[in-house]
Amino acid sequence: MLSLPIRSPAGDVTAVHAYDVAVTDTLKSYPTLNFSFIANEDNEVAEKMIAPRTIITDPTTGQQYRIATSNPVPTNKYRVYAVTTIHIAHDLHDLYLDNTITGSQSLKACCDFLVSGSKFSYSIDGNISDHDFGSDTLGNAHGDDVLSSIAEAFGIEFWFDNTTIHLATKIGKDNSFVFIDKVNASKIQVNEDYTTIETAIKGTGKEIEQDNTGGDSGGGSGAVASFARQYAGTPYVWGGSSPSGWDCSGFVAYVYNHFGIPMHQPTTYEEYQGQVVGPPYQEGDMLFWGARGSTYHVALALDSNTLEMAANPERGTVIQAINAWPPAFGVRNAQMAAKVQGSSDSDDSSTTDTTDQPPQYTCQGEYDSPMAADDKWGKIWADPFTSDTITDENALKDAMKAQLHDYPDVQYTMDWVSFKSNLSGINNEIAIGNNGWLRDRFGIDVNVRIQSFTQYKDPTTTQTDTITFGNKIFGPDEWSNRNDATRTAIHSGNGNSGSKSHEINPPVTADDIPTNGLQLRSPNGKVYTLTAGNDGKLKLSTEEGKDTNGDKGQTTHS
Repeated sequence: MLSLPIRSPAGDVTAVHAYDVAVTDTLKSYPTLNFSFIANEDNEVAEKMIAPRTIITDPTTGQQYRIATSNPVPTNKYRVYAVTTIHIAHDLHDLYLDNTITGSQSLKACCDFLVSGSKFSYSIDGNISDHDFGSDTLGNAHGDDVLSSIAEAFGIEFWFDNTTIHLATKIGKDNSFVFIDKVNASKIQVNEDYTTIETAIKGTGKEIEQDNTGGDSGGGSGAVASFARQYAGTPYVWGGSSPSGWDCSGFVAYVYNHFGIPMHQPTTYEEYQGQVVGPPYQEGDMLFWGARGSTYHVALALDSNTLEMAANPERGTVIQAINAWPPAFGVRNAQMAAKVQGSSDSDDSSTTDTTDQPPQYTCQGEYDSPMAADDKWGKIWADPFTSDTITDENALKDAMKAQLHDYPDVQYTMDWVSFKSNLSGINNEIAIGNNGWLRDRFGIDVNVRIQSFTQYKDPTTTQTDTITFGNKIFGPDEWSNRNDATRTAIHSGNGNSGSKSHEINPPVTADDIPTNGLQLRSPNGKVYTLTAGNDGKLKLSTEEGKDTNGDKGQTTHS
């Protein structure tokens, strides 16, 4: 039994004598506290206080929970209650934020927006970069949904100390536990889920605003120049033809195509797409350098005095006076001239209504995982990725790569012998997000992170504490090595599949695994060794022989 303080909305306080008191904490979620009690004479007052908004306090941590559900079941003499509560931080759902914020925001500004005028406060651990919401907005939602949106936007995690929200890029401590099957843990299980794999993805960056005035009035005086000016500063890329990078003819072709006038590189093609003209030039004219038939550079006239061009890798796309570098000649395209003047030749059936054009993007692309090869897993397409802030192809590729789930979900679960006793002298610090080591009964070491745990608080319970470790991400090399090993096994024995006999050995038992001298190797190659001290306790030490229990900021493991 465990006595849990209980407080009614009116402020009345008593205690409920409960059993099977279990706290479940899960990363990026709200902790819950579940318990049962018998509605006998000892719990007569407590039973009457089981009602909406009643608060239960965990006496071991001081964390508060609100009653969410109550299920009384009649028995021969008394009712038996099964009660579920949720952490007080879920009161964020009581808030509704009518206003919204958008554009580039700091994490602090978003948190201030979330907690303003409420009982909540927050603490930010570390420096976290601003986030540009683009055309998306934050708000117009319940507080808990706003918090989830903030966490997703900034790529952060959170945990609660009653009504204080703690935010960090990653919560938890490293090397905070060691669990060895049949020593201080039991039933270490692994589950590999292959149904969530994706190996290929397409994506688009920020959409380009298109002129939708259409057919006869497409363009209009100033519209072409206005559209082109927004790309000043775009990088120069030889052979490029998009706002992520273009050369001189790619830039001019991009502007023309935007207004529904077919155009493509190189300059020696573009110089024949109209009538040769001299100054004064007008908006939309193409300006060329070099003799006709062998031009080497092209620019776009914004008006009679100004041009825009993709100059070179050092300058990029620039706007300058025409007389600063006079062109050899100009070419006036009839369709472009008609759009600039606000009317088009009605006999020209090639004039395009831009309202029918498909959307255009500053960048777009595709990313294939190494596992998308035909002799691996093949292409398994993910949902397309879109962004209204990315304008660079490399940034888009990085975003698509991060979005792709090109690995199975590998999850470890185990029963924990005891939260209270230091079995075999191994002290473990258990908290959501903490990182540590598992060694299973086959002697395999795995570095894992706590995703969720259920802890039974009352010492007399017969229930078993459990820990679930977050999905272990094995990179493509791991699965590629597995494929290679499979093919080697299949083709061994002179290439006759199934012809090779295999000796079957019984599984390793607990008695076969020594606990003194066990070595654990971290991903960076550092080796940790478990050794028995004179006091009979096991200690975790580094390869250099330094006990990790020192006063140098290292996590205690012994």
